Order: sequence, then C-alpha cells, then structure tokens
Amino acid sequence: MSEIRHILSISGGKDSAALAFHLRDTRPDIEFEYVFFDTGEELPETYEYLEKLERALGIKIEYIHPKKSFEKLLQQYNNFLPSPSERWCTRHLKLEALIDYVKEGTIYNYVGIRADENRTGLIPHREDFKTIMPFVEDGITLNDVKRILNENGIGLPKYYEKVYDKEFDITYNRTRSGCYFCFFMRQIEWIWLLEKHPEEYWKAAKFEQGGYTWIRDMSLEEFAKPVNIARVKESYKKYEEYKKKHKIKNGTMMEEMAFLAQHDQDLDNFENDQFCSMCAL
Repeated sequence: MSEIRHILSISGGKDSAALAFHLRDTRPDIEFEYVFFDTGEELPETYEYLEKLERALGIKIEYIHPKKSFEKLLQQYNNFLPSPSERWCTRHLKLEALIDYVKEGTIYNYVGIRADENRTGLIPHREDFKTIMPFVEDGITLNDVKRILNENGIGLPKYYEKVYDKEFDITYNRTRSGCYFCFFMRQIEWIWLLEKHPEEYWKAAKFEQGGYTWIRDMSLEEFAKPVNIARVKESYKKYEEYKKKHKIKNGTMMEEMAFLAQHDQDLDNFENDQFCSMCAL
C-alpha cells in the first residue's frame, strides 16, 4: 500500500495562508506537509509573511527550489518571456517542482481556491494525485479569508497595503503573491513595483531582450518615463471612479472588459485580472 501524503503549497499569499489555519481547525487529525516553491524571484514581503505564518501556526515550511533558475530557463526559451498564453514559468518553476517533490505515494494536494471564485488553476494529471479544494467544499469566501487571517493575528501580506498618491488622489497596491515580475500584473502594479522595489523593477527590465516585453508593446524602460507613469495613474483614477459609481467589484472580468471596450484608449491598456492558482493563492 502506497504512502498517503497531504500537501499544502504555501505561496506567500492570503488564500493559502488562511487555508493553513482552516485546515488546522477543521481537519486536526491530518498531518500536513507545508511547502513553498521558491522561484528565487520573490518579494521580500513574501518571505516575511512566510516566517510570520510559521510562527503563528508553529509549523515548518519546506522551501523547494526548481532544477533551473528563471534566468537559465529564459535562456532556454531564447529570451521569450512567459505570458498568459505561454506560462512556461509556472510549469517549470512550480508544477514540475511539485511533481518532483511528490514522486511517491498517493498525494492529496490542498488548494486555496475560494467558494466565490470560478477557476481551477494548473493541476497535475496523475491518477495518484488528488486535488482538494476545502474552501469550495466549506463555502469559504474572500471575507472569510480576511476574517481567518485577522482572527489568527497575521492579517494580510504587506504588499496588500495601499500606497497613497497625493498628486493624483489615488491608492493602489500589489494584488497577488508570486514573482515580482508576474505577467498578470496590471500596469498600476508595475508602478507599485517601481516605487516600492526599484531594484526588482530594473532587474525585470533586464530580462526584456530580443523585443520581448512584460507589458505589451512597451519596454519597462519606456514605461518608467514620467509621462507614461502619469498617464497610467490618470487612467487608473478614472477607472476606480467608474467602478465606485457603477459598483463594479475587483476581479469581475466581464464587467471590466465591457468598461474597457467603450472608454478611452488609455484604459484599453489595463490587463484583465486573472490569476495563476499555484503562484497567487
């Protein structure tokens, strides 16, 4: 009889952190393995949050590193940057690392997809690999996640803390965990990275070679020019005002797409809010 292993992948984000507390409270008889697939391209806030989670739960999170670094993989792909349509970074840095880690046994992989979401993420196709979604089973929503984190004294990761720009009268923040250069980031999040972590921003800029860019049709060097920063912030302010007026919720993709289709060209540059579950939960 093969060994049964219960794996909880911690991303450094709010959902997987809340799931760890939820599993402790609702499935106390199960012995979980807590793992973090470290790409080497994470924000400092991510590591801080992982340490905070370890202390609060009294657990040890095992850091798993990929066989090849992002830089080596980028060379392998001839400088072709990952994108929503070609997510090779997730496949190599996360999914393959997970498969290598759990080579033997019957695997129960616990994923922090919530009951108020409609997505599945990347799931290994193996008969001995079973994906469990406790939040979906137990009806846990975003408000529940926030409550769980607050009740257990760790709150949200620091990158969720909003930055206030007095000149434009806007607040913005990073909305997900994962690599600091994630291609799913919105343009306002690239501005957040430039302002909060300029070293990481310019490192991401160096990855742009051979005409490949993180932002469609614009390099990060060009994007960082004051005129473009101002344009994005002005568009972001307009978009946020529209959302408040029409009561559009963050992440409601169809409504966002409808809005973008009928408004000025600047707003067409905003990317649809999508997530990779292995990176961002």
